[in-house]
Amino acid sequence: MNDTSGSGPSTRAVHAGEQTDPSTGAAAVPIYETAPFGFATAEELEETFYNQRDGKYIYSRLGNPTVRALEKKVAALEGAEDAMAFGSGMAAISTLMFTLLRPGSRLLAYRDVYGGTSGFFQRVLEPWGVEITWLSVGDERLEGGKALQQALEGGADVLYLESPTNPTLKVADIAAAAEMGREAGATVVVDNTFASPILQLPLEMGAHLVVHSLTKFLGGHGDTTGGLVAGDAETTERVRAQRVDLGGVMDPLAAFLVMRGVKTAKVRVMQASENALAVAKYLEEHPRVGKVNYPGLPSNPWHETARRQMRAFGAMLSFEVDAGIEEVRKVTNSLELIKIIPSLGSVETTLLLPAVSSHYKLNRAEREAIGIPDGLVRLSVGIEEIEDIIQDLQGGLSVL
Repeated sequence: MNDTSGSGPSTRAVHAGEQTDPSTGAAAVPIYETAPFGFATAEELEETFYNQRDGKYIYSRLGNPTVRALEKKVAALEGAEDAMAFGSGMAAISTLMFTLLRPGSRLLAYRDVYGGTSGFFQRVLEPWGVEITWLSVGDERLEGGKALQQALEGGADVLYLESPTNPTLKVADIAAAAEMGREAGATVVVDNTFASPILQLPLEMGAHLVVHSLTKFLGGHGDTTGGLVAGDAETTERVRAQRVDLGGVMDPLAAFLVMRGVKTAKVRVMQASENALAVAKYLEEHPRVGKVNYPGLPSNPWHETARRQMRAFGAMLSFEVDAGIEEVRKVTNSLELIKIIPSLGSVETTLLLPAVSSHYKLNRAEREAIGIPDGLVRLSVGIEEIEDIIQDLQGGLSVL
């Protein structure tokens, strides 16, 4: 692991945004489940509307104290000046893109981004008039980054990537990509959902902005939905203004649940990462598993990059079962502990079959071209006893 990355987020960062409630003494941030806020006088109303500032609230679409506490907390975790929270990860991504791009803008995006993200780029941004150029993970490092540099020569407004990628766990060299993007004048955006700020800090590596699905590792319990953009104060304020207009705000109860999850995120993510490495080693030796995608394995082509920029290798992995889709279904259907759930990042171990779920709109040739054959299984490894997880996989694979 990267020795310069330290031991992870500080206790100060984990508890950022929290103060004892001055009126009641409540130790936890209260859930301000209200739409409007009242005013004692007409003068106070007028002053607040004309001089909106942190700590003064009008209407929860414009801002809410529970949501604001979460924003400060995750900003501190990411080492950002500020952050803006949303009702979902896609609300965060779409609002950010509408902030940074206009018809005629040019977006450079890595081909392996989350399917919802690439779908938004293709179905919404392209028809709106944004030019999109697709890149491959590795373009920033092969031959000195020649492929990325060539793509950037035409000019770019945004360079967008995620690392590790979903579901093939490729690891982009964030520092190299960010350096080239900045030199070309592009705003560099990194989706940090898979790693979370527990494992890597893209802003420290040169990225301008970070996006999250808070639903995943920061929430951590599969019981709430949210998204977030973190970065410099000027850009996040522009994002806030766009959020007011588009309306993709986060509910205060959801913000409260994510804050609760953040308090245990370091313990959960590190334990899940330890479990995932053990699962990956087990699967790599299994005779019916053809390939394991996990950057923690020394045999993995992205291992050295991950080792350099991540504190641990993460809880996500995928593997190819040496069988057709019908046999793969038998394997997954026979599991008892591991559930089939189309999400990730929770305390429980879950799986997904990308060929028939997240990437079902692609034909077989298109899927295989990006490393998603019929037999690919994506695992989000949880914090259960590692012996129980491996025993469940043994039982499932034994049906082949």
